[in-house]
Amino acid sequence: MTDESPTKRTLLELQKQPGNDKCADCGRTDPAWADVNFGIFICIDCSGIHRGLGTHISKVKSLQLDQWTEENVQKMSEFGNIRSNAILEARVPLCWKRPNPFDSLVCRDQWIRAKYERKEFTIEAIDSDKLYLSGLKKGFLHKKKKIDNVWQNRFFVLDKDTLSYYKKLADPHPVETIPIGEVNVTLQGQTGHPNGMQITALIKGKSRNIFVYAEHGHDIMSWFCAIRAARLNYFRLKFPGRPEEQCQSMLSRDFVKTGYLHKTPANKPKFQKRYFVLDLKRLMYYEKPTDPFPLGEIVLGSPSEGFSVDETAPPELGGGENAFVLNTPTRTFPLLAETSDEKISWLAVIRSSIESPPNPCDDSSVSGITYGTE
Repeated sequence: MTDESPTKRTLLELQKQPGNDKCADCGRTDPAWADVNFGIFICIDCSGIHRGLGTHISKVKSLQLDQWTEENVQKMSEFGNIRSNAILEARVPLCWKRPNPFDSLVCRDQWIRAKYERKEFTIEAIDSDKLYLSGLKKGFLHKKKKIDNVWQNRFFVLDKDTLSYYKKLADPHPVETIPIGEVNVTLQGQTGHPNGMQITALIKGKSRNIFVYAEHGHDIMSWFCAIRAARLNYFRLKFPGRPEEQCQSMLSRDFVKTGYLHKTPANKPKFQKRYFVLDLKRLMYYEKPTDPFPLGEIVLGSPSEGFSVDETAPPELGGGENAFVLNTPTRTFPLLAETSDEKISWLAVIRSSIESPPNPCDDSSVSGITYGTE
């Protein structure tokens, strides 16, 4: 039964105030939990991470299910999300990614631990303790082999210009070296590991995926932040005088959308299931989500260049109501979604990408290019 005491009513009114109506950590709307020690309102997902910090750091309570004392509510009134975040997020480095409600668990977990446990973002925090800020890092990560689902220990080296990895620490030459300007990194990749990270890059104009994971969440987040810091340094040199806040969105990006679609190979009517990834204006398709290279890529251009989507496909293809068509200057791609909702979602993001102007800071897209093996 809901407690309608004056104390509880005051608490629920506090939760409706601007700033308190969203989770203090990930921004999810209508948070139903709180951390009394910090006087903040949080969502159920972030509350579980707070609880894992231990009661010496966090005291988690449900707004509806737990009993609240006047002292508890007074603490919430004195702080709240805006005031608490002004203290605990006073100096968030640009290389840190603020989590959103859809981010991976490791992203939200490490943000919360850095913010409340290690207090890395306060005025008093010492930058020399944050080694990732240099954009330099060395260490071992587990890397997936290209041809099968085997993970091997590899030594990675991040310097100011490149990201490389070696089979062994003592090897004189790396297996692969990627210019830092071509690197993207996301914690939402398909590694299948809670501390996984997907590194993507353009190698000679074609996409390359490298899947890695670390034993500990703190280590993978350190790599993630270090790569973003290295890219920040790269953009400082490439765009001198540009406000650094404008460069922050360029440090890394999550994919616009991922998921399965069925497509027809060139000159063949039969649909085949493929894993699709839309990254900015680059649409890629794979046989498996963890393949190192796509079977094909489409760099989406503008409508004036001959790019468009049709909401229906020719009946003779047999795709039914969930089929649609992507038109490019050189080829037509019949596509089939698995549900009507997925069709609507894919149509929306592809159409938006086609209609969006190219990002002048993105060197990866040359519109009108399509290539692939099927």
